[in-house]
Amino acid sequence: MSLVGRHFKIHNNFGPYIIRSTISDELHKILLDTAFKIRKDKKLKKDNDYRKRLAGNLTEEYSYVNAFTTKQEQIVEEELTWLASAYTKQSLNVINKDFSLEPDKIIMQKPAWVNFMKEGEWNPPHNHTGDLSCVMYLKVPKEIDEENEKKEWSKKSNTPSAGKIEFQYGEAIGYCSTGLMITPKEKDIYFFPAKLKHQVYPFKSKVERISVSVNFADKRNALRNLQANGERKL
Repeated sequence: MSLVGRHFKIHNNFGPYIIRSTISDELHKILLDTAFKIRKDKKLKKDNDYRKRLAGNLTEEYSYVNAFTTKQEQIVEEELTWLASAYTKQSLNVINKDFSLEPDKIIMQKPAWVNFMKEGEWNPPHNHTGDLSCVMYLKVPKEIDEENEKKEWSKKSNTPSAGKIEFQYGEAIGYCSTGLMITPKEKDIYFFPAKLKHQVYPFKSKVERISVSVNFADKRNALRNLQANGERKL
């Protein structure tokens, strides 16, 4: 038999949709400067300690509650909500279902939170609340990439993973992949379904990797949930 004249089309129609984009320089500066502000302010540092709400095995994870100025909070919410809306529209090209949401139909579920990840720390497999989630990277030291490429424990591995995030979905049935491992870059932002399981691997380099996450909800679903619970409308 011959493959000449035969045509093959790969269908990759299953599983959740993940999209990568970038955040603006302005948003990057606001999030990073405010993260350091929280860390330096004793009261904010204490009040905004968010570790009990999160799965991460990290020594420093803070919410952004009461840390932004009014103008900063507006910029953060507008840009991230707009990007979340763009994610739902882009999904049409892959999933072919019209569930795209405009910014006025999406609620950013406050607070956002910042993760200061250090040597030996990690985030075990977990998922988020809401409908959509995102993670963005404020600082990713080059030493982590070098660790994956040059260090003895990584360079000969078929899965170098120091400081990487991995999304996991589905059953291992052969001829498929159940994981997507990503190497973070500064100012990258990834959007994904909130219930999609993911984890972050530890690194050995004596550096600090800084990321921020926040969740989003379809406003209509959020309203229905509040009404079902007899709570006040948004």
